[in-house]
Amino acid sequence: MKIEYNTRVLHSNELRILKSLKNKAEKNKGGKIKFYHYLIAGSLGISLTYITSIIPDSFWTFLLGTSAVFAFAFIVFTPYEVYKMKKQHKEFLNLLNSFLHKGTVETCQIESTVIAIALEYEDENDMYIIKLNENEVLYIWDTEYNLNRKFPCLNFEIYEEDFFKITGKQINPLSEKTLPIKIDKKAKWNFMKKYGIYGHLEVEKYNFEKLILKYKNCA
Repeated sequence: MKIEYNTRVLHSNELRILKSLKNKAEKNKGGKIKFYHYLIAGSLGISLTYITSIIPDSFWTFLLGTSAVFAFAFIVFTPYEVYKMKKQHKEFLNLLNSFLHKGTVETCQIESTVIAIALEYEDENDMYIIKLNENEVLYIWDTEYNLNRKFPCLNFEIYEEDFFKITGKQINPLSEKTLPIKIDKKAKWNFMKKYGIYGHLEVEKYNFEKLILKYKNCA
């Protein structure tokens, strides 16, 4: 089961972040690859190819020939990479402008009484388990390794995916940071292998206390 989002007006600090991102994006929209870069690469490739053809076979033949290949590869492959970057840049700006035009954002407000954390065992990320009520828990995975500065806290908002995508902010803390219950990382790993695991921002119908005990029994 997924969480439900509600629309609210953007706060002043969120508007500042979006406007700052827009200013930076507009300054960089021209790109750094210019037409003369292709001319330089082409001239360099032709020159190196010519030199390679007139000198005896040696280490320098290999080195200059390889350099010529890279110069021509720059001409062949860079335009597509530039196209992709410009497309991504345009999508990024459109998304920013959409938020600024609407002046709203989708969030899910969470009010909990207790949170648990299971630290990363290999490369699966830290996992938070949040008690929603007596029979539901929410899973949050720290996929970007950036939640632990002001999180966990008992009251917070979860931003919609698009806002997270352009700002890097997924959680908006509404209360002070709190100490979570710690689940042994090995217990988490064993639990995952035995029972499977819920995904990021998924809700499970399960009693929090019973679930924590189930994890501890896997240590």
